[in-house]
Amino acid sequence: MEGKRVPNKIHNSNERFLIVTADDFGMCHSMNEAIMNLYQADAINSSMIMMPGPWAKEAAEYAKNHHNVNVGIHLTLTSSLPAYKWGPVTRSSRIQSLITAEGYFWEHAAHVEEHATAEAIRTEIRSQIEMALTLGIEPTHLDSHEGSLLGLSRGRDFLEIVFDLCQEHRLPFKLPVNIVNQSFLDLEMRELMTERIESARKRGILLIDDLINLPYHLEQGEDYDIAKVKMMEAIKGVGGGITEIVIHPALNTYEMRAITPHWKKREIEYLLFMDEDIHRLLQTEKIQLTSWKDIRDRQRMSLAFDREETV
Repeated sequence: MEGKRVPNKIHNSNERFLIVTADDFGMCHSMNEAIMNLYQADAINSSMIMMPGPWAKEAAEYAKNHHNVNVGIHLTLTSSLPAYKWGPVTRSSRIQSLITAEGYFWEHAAHVEEHATAEAIRTEIRSQIEMALTLGIEPTHLDSHEGSLLGLSRGRDFLEIVFDLCQEHRLPFKLPVNIVNQSFLDLEMRELMTERIESARKRGILLIDDLINLPYHLEQGEDYDIAKVKMMEAIKGVGGGITEIVIHPALNTYEMRAITPHWKKREIEYLLFMDEDIHRLLQTEKIQLTSWKDIRDRQRMSLAFDREETV
């Protein structure tokens, strides 16, 4: 999927732009294969790599050797699968607050908010970015795996730390502006997200407008046909500005079945974006494809222009 240059004022655009992103690149071989197949079929235009993932090196090698592969860093601080675990890439006692007694990341974002120190968060996410750079990845953006940096569980977020690193590496961050309108946020969290969105704006960090992330698990009675209808309705509902659809594609393998009971939903999401009906719908709806690389490049041009203006 070739992207189109993002307009200058991406949040005021009446045009509909879409990023199609495959999540959890590097988590396991079955997901890597699915994501690589989708790239080869020109069915996605973005992915997010988990640097602590057991198969991150394979994903990084693929990204480095294929110019059309746009990869953001999926900053990972949780390990929620029961029997398939990972821990920090930092080898230091400074990040002890991020791990369990077994040495793995905490299971849920709520545990991160309860236990993690700001110093440990900053150290580990910096290490993940530096590891990606060392492996030859040119990241398009930063993002938070399972929302552990957003403060949605206990109201303790780490976004200003992430924004520091966004500024340092001149990268956008995946925080949809429309999050402030979501019913799952209480008034206090809406105010917090509004403050963080304004902070990103002042720092020159670009955000997207909206996010489509279908349920991780199969819902009651859901099969491929029902999931396809839901995906098509979601695409039809894309509004003005930039929206991202996030999928979790995987092949149906013994590995995937052993890792998660939700393997079927991941296989369905893989097959959905191999489906020509989905591609035709994007054309029928006159939705223009863009990418995180386009947003990153727009942000860097803006920052360069601002610097020239102040000289």
